[in-house]
Amino acid sequence: MALPAAFPNLLVNGASGIAVGMATNMPPHNLREVIAAARHLIRYPNADLDALMKHVPGPDLPTGGRIVGLSGIRDAYQTGRGTFKIRATPRWRT
Repeated sequence: MALPAAFPNLLVNGASGIAVGMATNMPPHNLREVIAAARHLIRYPNADLDALMKHVPGPDLPTGGRIVGLSGIRDAYQTGRGTFKIRATPRWRT
């Protein structure tokens, strides 16, 4: 197995944009979690989604929000399509 890059850049940095009739919006993920999942997948090529989600439980949101519910994340990882709701976390100034 050979990886096309030193690390999965698209998953770690995320992507957002519109191309020829298609739009994409991928949230960024934690680098350590993605590398741990890639190492697990290299070691166990037939690993299922549950095993990989132990390493990457969800996106790493740069705004600091919290994801409400895990079913949307699971759908996104399983089918490539999915949505999830984000709840804001207020920061109070003193």
